[in-house]
Amino acid sequence: MESFNGRSFDVTVLKEQRRKKIVFILSAAAGILTCAAIFYLGFHWFINRQYSSYKVEYSVYVKNGGSMDYIDYQDGIIRYGRDGVTAVDQKGNAIWSGSYEMANPKADTCESSAVIADIGGKSLYVHKGEGTGTELTVDCPIVQACISRQGVVAVLLEETSSNTIALYNPFDKSEKLLAEIPTNVEDGYPISLDISPDGSSVVASYLGVMTGAVQSRAVFYNFTDVGKNANCLVGAHNYNDTLISEVRFLDDATVCLFGEKGFYLWSNMKQPQATGKREFTEEIRSAFASDKYIGVILKKDEEACSMKLYDTVGTEVMAAEVSNTYDYVRIRNDEILLNSHNHCTVYRTNGVKKFDAALKGKISYFFPCKKMNRYFFVQDSKIKVIKLK
Repeated sequence: MESFNGRSFDVTVLKEQRRKKIVFILSAAAGILTCAAIFYLGFHWFINRQYSSYKVEYSVYVKNGGSMDYIDYQDGIIRYGRDGVTAVDQKGNAIWSGSYEMANPKADTCESSAVIADIGGKSLYVHKGEGTGTELTVDCPIVQACISRQGVVAVLLEETSSNTIALYNPFDKSEKLLAEIPTNVEDGYPISLDISPDGSSVVASYLGVMTGAVQSRAVFYNFTDVGKNANCLVGAHNYNDTLISEVRFLDDATVCLFGEKGFYLWSNMKQPQATGKREFTEEIRSAFASDKYIGVILKKDEEACSMKLYDTVGTEVMAAEVSNTYDYVRIRNDEILLNSHNHCTVYRTNGVKKFDAALKGKISYFFPCKKMNRYFFVQDSKIKVIKLK
């Protein structure tokens, strides 16, 4: 028989070891929970921190600034006018520039690509990425122009009998005109269009009168193999007794149609399908959108408005009360910016008011910078980069 000598256990020692082990585990768990709580509270404080003042970090003088227009562009802004365009970074430095002569320039951007079109004229200036820009001349007066990330431009042209939607690649030396689609008189008069970021689809809104009533018609075009057999037409939908005033792609496959009563969402541009909508009884004062959100500001009375934010399927994700005194609203990433000439406010998309302050000088434009808590103030003669504090 095997001997048990030397294999006996000290029960007291085992109990003490077990106690120390339990104490260690409980202490470690308590430490982890404490760190997690501190991290959560710190993170919650950080993302909900509110600011009421600012300081100017950079200030750049702009010649003839009062005659220039501005648009959001990547990490900076684009400044453009009748004789040229300049992209500006978040320190106020010029990234690239181009010269042209236009009577009525209007800009559109998509990622690193930008187009400036002479509305009512026949010229466009297109810039793509880090390269140099190029000019393009078309045959008919331009009604609207929009651009994809690759630099492909969709242009609505006004002809004598009907309008035409044309697709151009200004950087293709062999074949700049990619597609040309005459608009149908039966659809009505085209008033707005947009091109998908990948350049594969265009959606246009038409206005017509049927049996004495105003009717909008949304028409979907696709330039892949799916749409080539039907003059690129892949779908259409009528909106009776309402005006669809603007169309806007949120991503490659989702488009939002903005109307006087609300907004309407469509997806799958090869076989367009309605995916959501929101209609309102209140007057829509403003509407805005990004790749993640659609927002509307509804007028309540002469002093107050209700701002509502929705995701890309039309589900409400935020609501807040805002002043009716703002002039402009835009959304960038997870922030909504409102401003008048002497006041600006920033809301986070979770509804928290991040910044609210009267301004020391009159501003024309208010844009975010990529760098945290930095923003552009654009005045008649200066571009300022401010930091919240």
